[in-house]
Amino acid sequence: MDQGKGKRSPRDGQGAEQRERKRVGSAWQIRLAKWLIVPFLLFFSLIIGLVIGYSMVGHKPASEVFDINTYKHMYDLMFSGT
Repeated sequence: MDQGKGKRSPRDGQGAEQRERKRVGSAWQIRLAKWLIVPFLLFFSLIIGLVIGYSMVGHKPASEVFDINTYKHMYDLMFSGT
């Protein structure tokens, strides 16, 4: 009736140890992926946000987002009085 409830066989302990080793071994790969993917996604979302904001909200051509003179003009407008 109480056939081994709560008791673990030696085989269960070995499987847990192997899973633990596997997680530790691949942790650097997950960390590397986070370090590479997160900045890429942030940069990509910045570009998409600039295009949407400049072209849809500002009613300007989307190609001007990638022009450096646009940002020089904005800088001059913000800091012209200082």
